[in-house]
Amino acid sequence: MNNKVKNILIVTHQFVPHQSPRTTRWKLIYDELVKKGFNIRVITGTRQDGSDSNIKYIGNKTASGVVSSLRKQSNTDQGLFYKNLSLKLLKKIYRFFYKFFAWPDYTMFWVFSIWKNRKKIDFDYDAIISVSLPFSSHVAAYIINKDKRKKWIMDIGDPFSLKSNAFENNKYFYKSLNYYFENKFFKMADQIVFTHKDASLEHKEFFNISNEKIEIGNPISAFSKNVFQNSKTYNYNIDPIKIGYFGILTKGVRSPDEVLKYFQNLDYVFHWYTNPDSKNMILQNKIDQNKHLFFDMVSRDEALELMGASFHCLLSIGNLNPSQMPSKVIEYISTGKPVIHFAEIANDPVIKISEKFENLIVVTKKSDPLFVNEQLTNVFQNIDKFDIEQFNNIYSAEAVTKKLNIF
Repeated sequence: MNNKVKNILIVTHQFVPHQSPRTTRWKLIYDELVKKGFNIRVITGTRQDGSDSNIKYIGNKTASGVVSSLRKQSNTDQGLFYKNLSLKLLKKIYRFFYKFFAWPDYTMFWVFSIWKNRKKIDFDYDAIISVSLPFSSHVAAYIINKDKRKKWIMDIGDPFSLKSNAFENNKYFYKSLNYYFENKFFKMADQIVFTHKDASLEHKEFFNISNEKIEIGNPISAFSKNVFQNSKTYNYNIDPIKIGYFGILTKGVRSPDEVLKYFQNLDYVFHWYTNPDSKNMILQNKIDQNKHLFFDMVSRDEALELMGASFHCLLSIGNLNPSQMPSKVIEYISTGKPVIHFAEIANDPVIKISEKFENLIVVTKKSDPLFVNEQLTNVFQNIDKFDIEQFNNIYSAEAVTKKLNIF
């Protein structure tokens, strides 16, 4: 490999085995970079099993274990009533503390651990890449790189200062501090990667970021021949139509309300693989519970298996602002299955993606339900025509890796 960057340090609070769109993204990119011959080290706040010595956990193991256990146990519908009640109460106290006092976000103690251990990070890197969410990953990278001043690439998920709801911290306390550090980091960074153009334009205008620094690194997934084969051999003639949803809902960001109203009179059965908070958001609506089945969240591999083999189509729910895109939709598209994306806003960035892939069906609350049925039938009949080459050219780890300023 003949390039000026050989050693890369990735700083990301979230990493596998934690499940999220960002951890999926960066595990795929990590594997691609290793395949291309780079020496990669990862600093993370997600505890590891030790199977990969290049991924190093930094954090307070006792504190993070308690918090992790609390969050997992309070997110279950099983167990003793009073035990779960106590756990949910503790969770509310935990959320209250972080909502009002934590900075930059709920991982504030991890940032302190990074600062405390900064001199023990002895990897001689040529470039450092920081990954949000959460924003604290950028703070950690700044701490590590402050004196070394090596090339810095920021990969931006959801907005931080520009978030219009579901804020990462107390906006009344920390609005100025948020802006100061985000602006400072954008000025210091050598490259800033956004997952879609709308987000880059909003940040460019607000922070006066130069065009030369900005790159669009699309959401990614890994195309699976086995999953695609399951999609092609699924019996689309059986009734009723089964729709799968995988992921969470967030108040003020991604809501099920309009989706449920739109589909309430259609003979579809929805399978929701989500968390209890999201389930409660759904149950607050007037629904026929015989048409809505709920399941615990599953691993990414299990989810992909279910997507291909168990459903007629998959459901994506758009966000309430154009700066945030539900990256799960890219994984849905990769299956070749019909994907119904419910757009809440006219400038939903997923609408542009639908122009490239015929299996992505965008609907709004004004769409004729008969249109949806016709579109589904069309995709059912043309599953084998899914454009695999185009998908890999745009939404693979290789495609995004080529855009990083490391070659």
